Amino acid sequence: MGKANEARRLLHVRDVFLLMRSLDDLKKTDLFSFFGFSEVGRRPIASGLIEVRMKPGGFQEFIDASVIINRSGALHEAVLFLDREWIGSLMTVNPFGKDLAKSFVEAVTPDEDKTRAGGIVSTLWRITGSDDIVLRIRESEQTEPEIQEFLQHLVNVYLGTERRFAMDLSKTSVVMENVTNLGRDRLKIAISALSKET
Repeated sequence: MGKANEARRLLHVRDVFLLMRSLDDLKKTDLFSFFGFSEVGRRPIASGLIEVRMKPGGFQEFIDASVIINRSGALHEAVLFLDREWIGSLMTVNPFGKDLAKSFVEAVTPDEDKTRAGGIVSTLWRITGSDDIVLRIRESEQTEPEIQEFLQHLVNVYLGTERRFAMDLSKTSVVMENVTNLGRDRLKIAISALSKET
């Protein structure tokens, strides 16, 4: 990301509503208890905001995460990077990768947006590759065709066949996109507070 884009992003982050979660709240979720995330560094960025970098307990070479917090620890933005080759392909999907992706969305999304984010979470959990063997105990819930088509874009982005998926909830925005980061093809999941004008 260029310096001009980074500066614009930081100005936007400073002027948004706070996510209704704190870093302390996040540390009580599966991201920390199950996936073993821990802080690996902090750096001040702008207007009293701090970027906190995190790594999971396993597969660290494939996963990067960060949150932007204010001085009191309230989240403004959370970002997860997963290496494309690690999360799988059209043929086989790494179950740990999709579990981490859905748990990240679930953990970071504020309570006010949990219901609307539920479609994203359940869709991520159900992603499979064409060669994956899946046993279902019960039928999947049926969704409206328009919603199903919209969420198919999410699946395609996760599988790497489309570039970007975005969905605004009531307080937050969820963006999933295929990017090049640290010289590698990666899936970026970003959850950020919507601006006051939105």
